[in-house]
Amino acid sequence: MKNVTVKEIVKACNGILLCGKDTMPILHVSYDSREKKEKMLFVPLLGERADGHSYISSAFENGAVATFTCKHKLKDIPNEQRKYAWILVEDTKMALQRVAAWYRRQLAMPIVGVTGSVGKTTTRAMIAEALSGSFSVYQTKGNLNSQVGVPVMLLETGEEEIAVLEMGISEFGEMDRLTQMVAPEIAVITCIGVAHIEQLKTREHICMEKMAITHGMKQDGILLLNGDDKMLAQKKNSVPQKVYYYGTGKECEFRAEHIHMEGGNTEFLFVCQEDKIPVSIPTPGRHNILNALAALAVCKLSGASVEEGAKKLSKFQGIAMRQQIYQMDSYTVIDDSYNANPDSMKAGLQVLMEYPAQGRKVAVLGDMLELGEQEIEFHREMGKFAAEIGVDNLCTFGILSSYMEEAAKQANKQIQTKHFENREELAVFLKRLLKPEDVVLLKGSRGMKLNLVADILKEQ
Repeated sequence: MKNVTVKEIVKACNGILLCGKDTMPILHVSYDSREKKEKMLFVPLLGERADGHSYISSAFENGAVATFTCKHKLKDIPNEQRKYAWILVEDTKMALQRVAAWYRRQLAMPIVGVTGSVGKTTTRAMIAEALSGSFSVYQTKGNLNSQVGVPVMLLETGEEEIAVLEMGISEFGEMDRLTQMVAPEIAVITCIGVAHIEQLKTREHICMEKMAITHGMKQDGILLLNGDDKMLAQKKNSVPQKVYYYGTGKECEFRAEHIHMEGGNTEFLFVCQEDKIPVSIPTPGRHNILNALAALAVCKLSGASVEEGAKKLSKFQGIAMRQQIYQMDSYTVIDDSYNANPDSMKAGLQVLMEYPAQGRKVAVLGDMLELGEQEIEFHREMGKFAAEIGVDNLCTFGILSSYMEEAAKQANKQIQTKHFENREELAVFLKRLLKPEDVVLLKGSRGMKLNLVADILKEQ
C-alpha cells in the first residue's frame, strides 16, 4: 500500500475520525492483531467465536497506528490511546472492502482475477510464475481469497507491474462483492465442480456465481475459460467481454498438443495460432496441463513473453500439500492433503495411477466436507471410482469415507480396503503397509488433517 493517509481512508469508508491525526500515513492493513507491520491499520472483525475489538490494544502494542471500530465512542477510548487514529464505521468488514475498492481505482497496474471450483491456487501460482518472466508480479499469499482476504491482498499491492489475485466464494452474492473491488482486466475460470454445493445447491448456480466475476470488469476486459469444462464451454456469447478458451480441444484458442507424461514431468506443445512452443513442467497430472495453459494464455493476452513464461514454468515447484511428490528411500508419497472435493479427488487418483512405479498404488482418502445433501452419494462415487481405475489398496479416514470403502468393495472384490477413524492408527498402519516401490496418495478435506499423516510418512 502506498501514498495513503488516514484522511483518505476515512473518506473512502464513509467513517468518522474519533481521534488521532488524519495526516498519518498508512502502509499496511491487517485483521490479525499479532501481526507486526510498520504503520498498520487494524481491522477488528466480528466473528462467530471472537470479537476483534477485544484485540485493538494488542494491535497497538504490535505497531498498529490506526484502527476501525464499530463499537466505540470517543469517551470509550483510553486517553493513552487517543494518539492513535480511531475510525468509527458502521461495519468493519464492509469498511475494509470499501477502502480496497477505492484503492483499486488508484492503481494503474492490470489485475488478473482467478476463480473456479478446483485448481484456483495452483493456477494463480502458475500464472504469477509465468508472468514473472516479463513483469514484476504481485500475487495472493497463501489462501487469502475470501471476502476479507481479497481486500487485504489488494491493499498490499504497490510497486508491481501486474497482480494475480485468487477469488474464492462459497455463498450467493460473494463474487459480486469481490469483483467490484478487484475489477480485473483478465479473469480466469478454471472449472465448475461441486465445491460449496451445500450452500449454492446446484452446479448451475455455482457456474452462475463464478461467471459473476465479469460484473466488475469493463466491456473491453478478457474472460479466459477452461474449454474442457462442459459448462464453461457453453459460455462463449453469454457476457459482453471477449471470451477465449484454453484446453485440449481443437476449438480452443490456446491448446495443448502432443502431450507426454513420464514420472513427475509433463510435456506438451502450446499452440496459439502460428505459435507452437514446447512446454515442460515438473508436475504430474492432466489438470496441471490446463493450469499451465491458462498461465501461458494470460502471458499471451497481457503482452508478456510466452517463451519466457514457459521457461519459468519448467521450474515450477508446486504448492505445499497440493500434489507434492516426495521420493522416500522405500516408497513415494503424493501429499495432496490441502483440501478435497469430488473433482480434485478424481484428479489426485488419476495422478496416483499415472505415476510410474513397480509397486502398489495406495490411496488414503479422507472425508470430503461441505457437500450438502448429496454427501453420501459423492463419497460412494469416489470409492467406486478408486476401485475401477485400479487402486491396489484403499485406506479411508473419517465418518463419511466409510461409504467410500463400502462402494469400493462392491465395485472391485480384489481391492484391499481398511477404514480408520483414528489418525494415529492410520499412520501406524501405513508405515507397516508400505513397501519399496509403493506409491501412496493422501487426499481429504482440510479439516481431516491428513497432512499430519503425510508428515509421519515423510519421516524415515
